Amino acid sequence: MPDVSLFLPICDALDISVNELLIGERIATQENKKADEILVETIQASNKKLKSAQIVIYIFAVLVNALFMIGVPLTATPSDAMAVPLAALLGGAVSALLLSCLNIKPMRLFLFIPISVIELLVGSILYCGALYDYGLPYATILAFVQLTLFLLAMGIRKIIRKLIKTKRKNKSS
Repeated sequence: MPDVSLFLPICDALDISVNELLIGERIATQENKKADEILVETIQASNKKLKSAQIVIYIFAVLVNALFMIGVPLTATPSDAMAVPLAALLGGAVSALLLSCLNIKPMRLFLFIPISVIELLVGSILYCGALYDYGLPYATILAFVQLTLFLLAMGIRKIIRKLIKTKRKNKSS
């Protein structure tokens, strides 16, 4: 499907309405140009709302990750030695799943990785005290595990999208 901004020029060039373009066949009664413009404006407004929702989800994923990476170590005691890494992994998994639901450019998705590493470093400094004695290896291991979870979620997203495309193709044929 072409970009929404190209609907009207394509329809003008093909001498069809936007409804005909979307349906993929000629309609016996021609709708006027105003109906096509309203349809295009509605789709564009819907795309803007979708982008806004995606930005909110992205920020929410960063905040969830920060809660698990910084908030848990901040409140942890030395007896919580296993809970802190598990909470960090849980936060990474939840954030990766949230981000895998978004339909945004991969580069914007991968910007989450350095943000997450910074959050891990801050959390490890808070929990481990001395960054270079114990905190840096701790943060490095968790960063690699979280990166693995993130890439796994992105791979699952790609597989699901391929399955959906295949299912749609099978339905149409």
